[in-house]
Amino acid sequence: MIEHSYQIDPRPADLGGGWRLRLLEGGEEVGGGVFPLSGYATAENAEEAARYAYEDALAEASAWLASRDED
Repeated sequence: MIEHSYQIDPRPADLGGGWRLRLLEGGEEVGGGVFPLSGYATAENAEEAARYAYEDALAEASAWLASRDED
């Protein structure tokens, strides 16, 4: 059975901050995406913006894992 997992890593501020999602199948990256802060951030809510972006990355990872369970 092939193991499915994910990794969410912080992105550098000069790339927009936020998070990078890596979808892993058998230890190899098979997809993913980036979730920058720019869609959420203002000077007053940087922590909240980071949380929203992380939650979006986590939701994407969870949906992908659920779809792998159906196979």
